[in-house]
Amino acid sequence: MNLKDMFEKRFNNPSSKGDEFGFTNRYEKGTKRIIDKNGGFNVIRIGEKKQIFHEMLTMKWWRFAMYILLFYLFVNLFFAIIYLLIDFNGIGMTIDYEVHNNFLIAFFFSAQTLTTVGYGSLYPLSAIVSFVAASEAVVGLMGFAIFTGLMYGRFSKSPAGIRFSQHSMIGPYKQVNGLMFRAANERNNNLTELEVRALMAVVINDNGKETRRYQQLNIDNNKITYFPLNWTMVHPIDELSPLWGMSEQDFKDGDIEILVMIKGYNETSSQEVHARFSYTYDEIIWGSKFKLPYYFREDGTTIFEIDKLDDYEKIS
Repeated sequence: MNLKDMFEKRFNNPSSKGDEFGFTNRYEKGTKRIIDKNGGFNVIRIGEKKQIFHEMLTMKWWRFAMYILLFYLFVNLFFAIIYLLIDFNGIGMTIDYEVHNNFLIAFFFSAQTLTTVGYGSLYPLSAIVSFVAASEAVVGLMGFAIFTGLMYGRFSKSPAGIRFSQHSMIGPYKQVNGLMFRAANERNNNLTELEVRALMAVVINDNGKETRRYQQLNIDNNKITYFPLNWTMVHPIDELSPLWGMSEQDFKDGDIEILVMIKGYNETSSQEVHARFSYTYDEIIWGSKFKLPYYFREDGTTIFEIDKLDDYEKIS
């Protein structure tokens, strides 16, 4: 029995287009996985409207620091050139000021004006320089206000911090087999009231045309209250499971991808967190089970080793 016949026989809704999931059911050879390893969707959106503030909040820290530094240098260079062009002699300096290069003097005067430091060694003399300096001071105040808001937004935006196992397992579970994957909180915040949802994406041949279909996977322990240790989520592969009767070759032929979505509550930041991950057919290890990543110390304390989240062993 091929995958198409298997699904049409097993489910009342074989023509599901995955509308509930929000991803297309169209498929072409060579199509990449739906969810990348970083949890993002494998989609390039052309023509979307980007918000600079959102980009600054979500970009990597090194890029953020680079943009801030470039902005600071550009503004100072811009105003330094203006001071040189309009009236360099309108910049006054103390007798003991030791910088003699005109451009450096204009640049340092701009930096002191932009940051409102005003050491007193450089100061405006003419009206035109005073006007430009006043304008630059406003730019500086607005710029640092925006920078402060960005810094607060980046620090207050708490990442999910949920780490998934790199592989999923298929092994014995309650007199049948079970599809198992696990996760852990890799940060020192408190996550509570977590829920998980899992979907299976499978490619079938429908009248000579390959198409994707989605089926919900029931998770036995789909909710937990606290998250101090690892959370092993298990989908029992029984008669009610979409995976029932499927072999390892069927997983490969159907280009199966298991999509996992977790949501919970971060007590530290008082925010709801979301995390996504997926396992393709070649990331599912058959005939195996996870090893325990924790042990009990002599004094009774539980020691949880997060780096052992991916450890597993083969079983008969």
